[in-house]
Amino acid sequence: MGREMKNNRLKLGWLLAGNLISSTGMSFIWPLTTVYMHDYLGKTLALAGMVLLIESLIMIVGSYVGGRLYDNGKGHFWMLFTIAMSALALLALIFCNGWPAYPLLLIINGFTGAIANTIINALAASIKEFDASYIFNMMYFMANLGVVIGTLVVGFVVSINIRYIFLVTAILYIIFFLIAATKYSFENTQIVKNKSITKRKLNKKTPIGNILVIGGVLMTYLMIQIGYSQWQSNLSVYMQSLGIGLNKYSYLWTINGIIVVIGQPIIAFFDRRKPVNYFKKVYIGYGIFIIAFTSLVFARDYTHFIVSMVLVTFGEVIAFPIIPAIVDDLSSDSERGKYQGFVSISASLGHAMGPLLGGLIIGGFSYDVLFEIMVLLVMIFTCLSMGITYFKLKK
Repeated sequence: MGREMKNNRLKLGWLLAGNLISSTGMSFIWPLTTVYMHDYLGKTLALAGMVLLIESLIMIVGSYVGGRLYDNGKGHFWMLFTIAMSALALLALIFCNGWPAYPLLLIINGFTGAIANTIINALAASIKEFDASYIFNMMYFMANLGVVIGTLVVGFVVSINIRYIFLVTAILYIIFFLIAATKYSFENTQIVKNKSITKRKLNKKTPIGNILVIGGVLMTYLMIQIGYSQWQSNLSVYMQSLGIGLNKYSYLWTINGIIVVIGQPIIAFFDRRKPVNYFKKVYIGYGIFIIAFTSLVFARDYTHFIVSMVLVTFGEVIAFPIIPAIVDDLSSDSERGKYQGFVSISASLGHAMGPLLGGLIIGGFSYDVLFEIMVLLVMIFTCLSMGITYFKLKK
């Protein structure tokens, strides 16, 4: 029993290591996409935005495909295949980084990466030796730690030669592939391990009540991601219009990263000692997002933007890691991959729609109207989700 637990702990450790390496690699690429296309390839910002929109939409498809592949028992092969394809696309970028090779390879990497990430999330959800909340907290922590490391190192690499970014990222993904090929075993999932589970249970569909609860949680998550994406797009322009420089805007993301990296292990530690009801946590996080988005209506100086970013980050740290845990808890074993795919789809769809919707609202009305609509949408869907959850749990 002790040896089995040790092996399971090791498997989780390798999942976390892979998550750290892959997120570090991708954090070399995504911050420079717009700058590289505009400054190095001479393309317009609108065209760069269109490429990012297409990539987000392709990632939505990839997330859905990844979930279906996992549920159909083909997760192991396709996880390795898609990680290998991502590594090959990144290797190709070292030599083919002009137009249109750069956006095409970027989109291929986004598609294959979305498939692999969904399969790996479903694999993580299958580990029953740890509470799902703890697993996803640690996965989320490693992903954000990778972003902090990547964004810190990327400036140094760019100062030497921007094309070295593609080399470093490709090397990291090759390491990621080797870890996945040798350490990511699908044989110890709950479905295979528990011999008492009958075929009927494996084929059991997720109850309609659970689907409604999942839908409510994910629709609110989508609204939050639409609002959150404003921080990564339109807020930088808004802050400059108020006389706040881009350097100060970038410091806000440093604050975001520090809070996530420090806060996530603390939450995971207390979760293991005294678990908190999943729904209480997610709705506390949603409530903090409502307060954070409301604060933007009154933000006119840098201090207020710092306060708003701190609130947004606390909401993110509390709510985001618990969402896949809720989905795992409510979905049947035979549809685990499908519903983990919907978690990724909600995030990708929010990032795809957010900047465009925000730009349309700002162009037609104002930034204040945008912030007020964000607050209203998140508040409405949070209330709907809470109502659905209450009646489902009561039943």
